[in-house]
Amino acid sequence: MGLQSGRLGTSNNTISNSIGFANQPSYGVVYEVLTDVGSETAKSKGLGTSVTIGCIRFRLLSDNSININSVEQLSIAYPLDKNSVTLPTRNEIVIIHSFGGNKHYSRIGGDVTPNLNANTDLISKKFDKEIKVDSSNDATNYQNVSSTGISRTNKNSGKSDFDGYGEYFTDNSNIHKLKLYEGDTLLESRFGQSIRFSGYNNSENKFAPTITIRNGENPDSLQSKFGTSTEENINKDGNIIFLGSGEKLLEWTLPTTNAKESFFNYPTELKGNQILLSSDRIILSAKASQMIFASKEDMGFITDGQFSIDTTKGINVTADDNIYFDIKGNRDFQITTSGGGAISLGSTKDDELEPAAKGQTLVDLLGEMLDLVAQQIYVTPAGPSAPGPTSVAQFASLKAKLNSMLSSTVQIK
Repeated sequence: MGLQSGRLGTSNNTISNSIGFANQPSYGVVYEVLTDVGSETAKSKGLGTSVTIGCIRFRLLSDNSININSVEQLSIAYPLDKNSVTLPTRNEIVIIHSFGGNKHYSRIGGDVTPNLNANTDLISKKFDKEIKVDSSNDATNYQNVSSTGISRTNKNSGKSDFDGYGEYFTDNSNIHKLKLYEGDTLLESRFGQSIRFSGYNNSENKFAPTITIRNGENPDSLQSKFGTSTEENINKDGNIIFLGSGEKLLEWTLPTTNAKESFFNYPTELKGNQILLSSDRIILSAKASQMIFASKEDMGFITDGQFSIDTTKGINVTADDNIYFDIKGNRDFQITTSGGGAISLGSTKDDELEPAAKGQTLVDLLGEMLDLVAQQIYVTPAGPSAPGPTSVAQFASLKAKLNSMLSSTVQIK
């Protein structure tokens, strides 16, 4: 049975009428948007706590009355979905739904940029001539401003007080709409943020579910021609979280000039179930408990800067294989105990440890010992012997070799 069947149509109409929806929605023009119920602006306009944050004051597009003297006379409409709110701007046309004695609004739009869906002077061109305040009477004008918080006229400037999009919202037509793929679910803001649920956003349009969360359209895309579409760029967008699967190839490039020399098993292709988090700065904070990193295979850290660890407790490293440190560029490898503690190599048991010899001190002591041996005079029945043993030359040669035991790279205190 088709959607236009009489039975289905009658059923829908009956349900709609029974719960209080108007058969045909109306269109309204937004004058004000309430962003904070406790703000001074809301208080000055007499809006109490019963008015929901996100509500608007509007005028029906078809309203041709001439007896509206203040914005406070306009109707209030609430967001159609209180748990998912997307705010319109001033001068934006919205759909007005009537339900249970209240009015609700939803946004519409067909602009080529997601940033804007309003004409800056729609109110002044269509309605402003009908909201009249005698601006020649300064006292009257002052009372209106002080009681409502909004000036009703701009006679001297020739510009309506209702021109523009709000108190601080400015348009940015450089922001582009995202390209879509068949079946996509897309949540897209005015400001270059988006959440995309897709199944075919890959070069071959093969089924591979992905989720892409983006904050900030990349600079290159912002320079693109007005009216064109764009797509998330994991290497250039301001912040991006990508969840991939299947054959979706993650075309991510290392942002570092430092090559991945120590990462022997770096993947040749980034496919399958994976998550990418990319930004100019990333902060991970565990405020009350542990931070755990676990990897079934290799784990790599690559940086162009310094890698540092600061801890108030110890550092424990347990490895079932070799540990390599390769210091390049004639740089030092230093292990210090500035607090006076010991450095233990080979064992953690005190009864198995012996102090390390100081190389230069040992060389000096052995040299002095060889000198003493070489100068030794022995007492015999025939009197003192000649100085030194017969192998004095060999002792001198041995002393000359003592420095060869000193390492050119390892030094200890």
